[in-house]
Amino acid sequence: MIPPFILLLFLIINSSYCEPFEFDFFQNLDPSTNLTEIINNNNNSISNNVFKVQNFDSKSSSSSSSSSSSGEGLQEFTPIRDTILQSETKYYSFSVNTKSGIGDFYELLIFLSGNICTQPLNLLENDTSLAVYYSFNSTMFTNNEIGQMQLFKDGFFQGLADLPLTETTTTTNNDTTTTTVPEKILYIAVRAPENTNRTAQWTYQIGVSQHDLVFQWDDRSWGSIVDVDDNSALIVTGNLTKLSLGNYLDLNATNSQFSLYLYSYDNKDYFQGMNNSWCAVRSGPVLVKPEEIETKFIARHGSIQQQFMVNNLNASTKYIAYIVMDFEGVEYGGAVLRPFEFETMDGTACELIYDLEFCDQVAYSVPAIGNSLLLASSIAGADNKTLTKKLYDDYAKSLYTNFLKGLQQIACDTVPEAIYSNLKSCQDCAQSYKNWLCAVTIPRCSTKNFTGYIHRNETNQRNEFLADVIQPNQDYYEVLPCVNVCQAIVRDCPANFGFLCPTKNDSIKLSYYWDVHVSDQWPSCNYLGPLKSSKSGAIKLIINWTIVVVSFTLMVVI
Repeated sequence: MIPPFILLLFLIINSSYCEPFEFDFFQNLDPSTNLTEIINNNNNSISNNVFKVQNFDSKSSSSSSSSSSSGEGLQEFTPIRDTILQSETKYYSFSVNTKSGIGDFYELLIFLSGNICTQPLNLLENDTSLAVYYSFNSTMFTNNEIGQMQLFKDGFFQGLADLPLTETTTTTNNDTTTTTVPEKILYIAVRAPENTNRTAQWTYQIGVSQHDLVFQWDDRSWGSIVDVDDNSALIVTGNLTKLSLGNYLDLNATNSQFSLYLYSYDNKDYFQGMNNSWCAVRSGPVLVKPEEIETKFIARHGSIQQQFMVNNLNASTKYIAYIVMDFEGVEYGGAVLRPFEFETMDGTACELIYDLEFCDQVAYSVPAIGNSLLLASSIAGADNKTLTKKLYDDYAKSLYTNFLKGLQQIACDTVPEAIYSNLKSCQDCAQSYKNWLCAVTIPRCSTKNFTGYIHRNETNQRNEFLADVIQPNQDYYEVLPCVNVCQAIVRDCPANFGFLCPTKNDSIKLSYYWDVHVSDQWPSCNYLGPLKSSKSGAIKLIINWTIVVVSFTLMVVI
């Protein structure tokens, strides 16, 4: 066992110096990776490497046996799926590899985790869930209570088994001395509670690893709604830059570890008691499955994100979206992130456009075309959305030409003493002006009315292009550009351009508005440009013993 002074050092390190791993490092840790070496080279290697979970051969990924005396053998990082009836107990075992894993010299750590996939319908909020017992003592199969016990909570359980490394020394006839570590077996039992329904059953998954948790969760959302119209929604993940290698245009989103599952709002209570279960999200009554969603990688705001385009939705309808991370496909576990809700618009006044060629920062709903001549012309091509994108994009691009001519008169590539700014470049000016131009020429449209929104009809369109060419088919509310989009061109461009922005509130709200949090879905103003963040976009997993893992490894190294 570990000496007391080492344990004291463990606690000091744990409380004073350790931070949890970032999601993009710990979540993708290869089970064959030596964590001690990774920690030793933390400053040099973590930010430059992408780890993936390794596939492991498994005799079976599902269980059909019941309460056998030996239990079913679990494989490293290969979860099994099983079904258990009320008051029943299922048994498993896991052979520990004493030459691998986290922890050297003193002991090894074995990570247990599991998910409830389905559960009886008659469960109440405070009802006892499945219990997991585990021990290195084989008599636990006859007396579960001698083992450590963890309950499933919100469809998830995690456990940590500590195996001391005890060496055995033997001497042969020729005086040869060998030191061996005997094989150790972790015995695991899953026990279901009693239920008034004698046929009540649970479906669950359980996985064991010496390197990481097979199942994980995080209580922060890893996805957000970009915008909606009456029948579609555009959704993006958080910052995936650290999880990606190379040009995002070369990445195939169909091979991404992230998937989107869309549920009807009517099922908002379905995951009660299972909201931390990766398996439950994948097994539930999904309304729109990942294979029915268009997905790709983008770099719209200066960082790589995965984009999901969901079509064929209903107007004025609420939905619940789950983004899950699959470690290596459905057979090898994963993580579930906090869900988020959104609502589609009512009516057809607005149309969602994105991935424009020139105004590449535009990804929101715009006033839909009402010009019957345009809609009937051959330029419409395959669909109205393609026509809408082309008309708005070409108009903004045509207005940008005069600005480029003016920028060419500026000495951009010259000696430092002659440039207009030591902090900003002509490229900064060009990008900020482009963002401003797209924001003011391509208005953001909404059928909702919030403070700061402007009601638009045929008599008060933002510009002649909208009134004469687009001819919006219905009244709508315009989400005004954020005032900092205007302030960016004053900041980034030469002073002799004479750019000015309104400074008083009464004048600002005539053409712009402030970035004030109104709701998670409906913005107070329309912002185009790079998103600023003081921290990495990669989230950190909230797992109780991530700190323990780091502390233990540091303890071994010291």
